Amino acid sequence: KASEQWPKGSFRLKMGRPTLEGSAGIFRFEDSDGSIAAMRQALREAIVAQGGQAAEGIDWSKAKTLPGTPEGEPASHLPDIVHSTVLRWTAEPSSREEALEIFRKIAETWEPLEVVVTVAKAVLEDIP
Repeated sequence: KASEQWPKGSFRLKMGRPTLEGSAGIFRFEDSDGSIAAMRQALREAIVAQGGQAAEGIDWSKAKTLPGTPEGEPASHLPDIVHSTVLRWTAEPSSREEALEIFRKIAETWEPLEVVVTVAKAVLEDIP
């Protein structure tokens, strides 16, 4: 059943400066108009209505799998960030310091921009 809380129409995100998170370069997005928070709330309520409890961000302490979840499978998870990976090293760079410095210089030139999202699609990510 569709949630009344689910945002209707387009919504806005602010695309921030890229950052390096371990071996990945990412853009973090800011929830400019609260639409992502509304989507997460609708998902949270749907999970609870079906007998589960989602992990939130890095907190798995209250997570509870949905009834019928196969043994060993994790509970639902609502991340606390919106991001897009722009690069990932498959192996350590020959000069990590040089690679970090080049990334930092490029990132410093980035001007945050507003993105209008016209469609949101759910994705199941089973391998981060």
